[in-house]
Amino acid sequence: MLEIISCSRRTDIPAFYYDWLQECLKNKYAVVRNPYNNSTYMVNLSCDKVHSICLWSKSFANVLKDPKYLSLYNLYFQFTITGYSRYLEPKVIDTNEAVRQMEQLALRYSPQQINWRFDPIILSLKGEKEPTPDDFVKARLRMFDALCRDISSFGVNRCTISFLCLYKKVEQRLKRANFDYSPPSQHKQIEVVSRLVEIADKYGITIYTCSSPVIEGVHGVKKSHCIDGAYLEALFGKRASRAKDAGQRKECGCTRSRDIGGYSGQSCGHGCLYCYAN
Repeated sequence: MLEIISCSRRTDIPAFYYDWLQECLKNKYAVVRNPYNNSTYMVNLSCDKVHSICLWSKSFANVLKDPKYLSLYNLYFQFTITGYSRYLEPKVIDTNEAVRQMEQLALRYSPQQINWRFDPIILSLKGEKEPTPDDFVKARLRMFDALCRDISSFGVNRCTISFLCLYKKVEQRLKRANFDYSPPSQHKQIEVVSRLVEIADKYGITIYTCSSPVIEGVHGVKKSHCIDGAYLEALFGKRASRAKDAGQRKECGCTRSRDIGGYSGQSCGHGCLYCYAN
């Protein structure tokens, strides 16, 4: 059975550590630091040992410019496009540029190799480019509709959502930035997601969610497996693990993979206020 490589939940390697990734692929291994006990271990990246590489990013400019050694592997793209303001996402590329990149990926690879992440959902005034002070939800829905329209036009039809998980360090960072945020009630979450489903349906997009039992129950929402061995098998052939990834949260539906990113020494440069990794 071949390994699925996650690159990476811990930081944005395609955007900020691309040269390092290419060097690892060239050498056919990566040395990874365990985020819990600080030990290191080696991950085999030989083509004959790797089923596929799942790339997580908010900018795939480097991949599009020159995939280099990535050309030797099956690739799956987790592409986050949220359309928030610079207040929330100070260094993330322009939304229109991100959509253009996704279109280029769909043309070069296939729409089925792309999952769009509209994640996390944050209902706020300061977080929107075109805020609607009378109703925070309205601005999010408008952005989602515009993105669905553009993204569906080139065949991408999978979208993962979740609401912001307010970890203590995230809460403190928001407070330091004078960003007032109150998590929506379960009732409000269900209401918002129901409206997102209505919009997505218009464009033939299916909404998925991960580790969110409340909104998993909303009609039209499917339980997500961001890394899904069965789906990747169907895409690329050959066997991949379908076992649950024991290293993820209890509610997480992801199947087993090897993550080659790190929190220490590979901090993400996007500077998002809501990031759990920094």
